Amino acid sequence: MPPMVLDAADDGVAPMRVLVVDDDPDVNRLLRARLRAGGHDVVGVASGEEALARFDEIRPDVLVLDIAMPGLSGLEVLARVRDAERDLAVIICTAFGSEQVAIEALRRGADDYLRKPFDSAEFQAVLARTIAKLRLRRRYAALHRQAEAQRTQLEAELTRAGEVQAGLLPRTPPDIPGFELAARCVPTRDVGGDFFDWQTHPAGTLSLSLGDVMGKGMPAALLMATVRAAIRAVAPYHAPALAVGAVERALAGDFERAGSFVTLFHGWLDPVARRLAFVDAGHGHAFLRRVDGTVEALAPRGLPLGVLPGEGHPQGMVTFLPGDALVLYSNGLVDGPASNSAATGSLDQSALGACLGYARTAAAMLDCLLPPKPIAPPEDDLTVLVLRCGADV
Repeated sequence: MPPMVLDAADDGVAPMRVLVVDDDPDVNRLLRARLRAGGHDVVGVASGEEALARFDEIRPDVLVLDIAMPGLSGLEVLARVRDAERDLAVIICTAFGSEQVAIEALRRGADDYLRKPFDSAEFQAVLARTIAKLRLRRRYAALHRQAEAQRTQLEAELTRAGEVQAGLLPRTPPDIPGFELAARCVPTRDVGGDFFDWQTHPAGTLSLSLGDVMGKGMPAALLMATVRAAIRAVAPYHAPALAVGAVERALAGDFERAGSFVTLFHGWLDPVARRLAFVDAGHGHAFLRRVDGTVEALAPRGLPLGVLPGEGHPQGMVTFLPGDALVLYSNGLVDGPASNSAATGSLDQSALGACLGYARTAAAMLDCLLPPKPIAPPEDDLTVLVLRCGADV
């Protein structure tokens, strides 16, 4: 993203274009002479009507405006200039004893005022003060415009990054004889650190993963994409423990540089034997919900990726019976407000299992835990995956 820069015209050196509006020709001429002596480009007019008619032609930076004029008064001209939101400074000229008029002009948007007859020192002080304020205001406006442009660009980039990240997630579940899959991920920002994934293999087996990167936003999303790509590369050829170990070794430097870690559940399903070999690398948010409603925690459980590389990751095994369902989720489901999910009370695994009620499909179970449209925006990334063994197997 380019750094902020100021317009060359606002560098504090360029002369001002000044419009003098005064019906007294001698005063008008005096003001123009003094302003030109200061190096400014000056145009003089004799009435408020002429000033307004020529504004777009002259495009003044500073307006020196007499209060008492026939036709449109100085206050009326000031009001029209401010209503039009023109980018210029206004100095009001008043006679001695007209301080209340000057105060009213300042209240209506004048930047400063001069008293007639003009004192040379006062004239220079008011002019310098007014020009300094105008330049400061323009610098601020330029910085604000650039900041807004950069914010808009960043928001567009984050939105696009979120679309790319969402595109990395599987769109439709695979056809697995005897099983059904459903999953959903809701990032708390445009991008997040949660992910789920699955792959079918030529032998008919299936690998599936759910991970949660420490942190939120773009840093977590970048690490998430890296871990996802690495696990996809090794999953088809290695049992879960070997696959997770290979990923940790390959990304050890990335974890160290990022100062982060990843909790990961990675499994390999043999649908014919109805067995799932798995590694729980510090994740812990996984349980088997039996067809009779009982809930079984999964063991063993190892350390997250990036905590102690080289320690290895123990592998476990579960066997499905018809109607059983494996439920994986990220900590956003239990750490955020209960209103984000359909579960109430204590969000432990027993409560989550009970929340599934009489749902008889993986999709229905997913909707019980993570509705398509959560009631409130999540405070943390939310991801849920359900693998269910069909009752007719």
